[in-house]
Amino acid sequence: MNRNYGKLVGGEVEYAPAKITLDDGTVVSNPSAETYLAAGWKRIVDEPPKAEDGCTVEVSGWEETADSIVRIYKQVPDEPQPTRARVFSKLKLVAALKAADKWVLVKTWIEERGWWDYYLAAQNFREDNEMFGEAIAAVKRYAGMSDEDAEAILKNCIWEED
Repeated sequence: MNRNYGKLVGGEVEYAPAKITLDDGTVVSNPSAETYLAAGWKRIVDEPPKAEDGCTVEVSGWEETADSIVRIYKQVPDEPQPTRARVFSKLKLVAALKAADKWVLVKTWIEERGWWDYYLAAQNFREDNEMFGEAIAAVKRYAGMSDEDAEAILKNCIWEED
């Protein structure tokens, strides 16, 4: 197989063989560039660009021109590194909710859900905890809080180990 020459078939490159058979039946081993081109194979152009900062280069496809087949690349933003779930201080949250005049609403919602025992047992809350996520969504909905309003409270209640 010769990866310098090929044909585009169904959006994918079919690379040229190392031996080709000419129209007159002659088999040519290690054909020259002229022989490949005369037999209908096109030159493969594969020049990956340098990745931009914060991106990875990935193959996007192929583009065929009159005399070549060009590999097309795209810049794909790197995936952000997963962040650890924040842990919130229960004491700071209660104080912040009282200051925002939302604590009675939250306390009532917790009691209605039958989660008061969980609330009492909890020392802190992780944002990736299913119950905590449901509570945040409900509080935002019932209190008419936007994501920004909720985040303004939460960001000041992060529990930090000493």
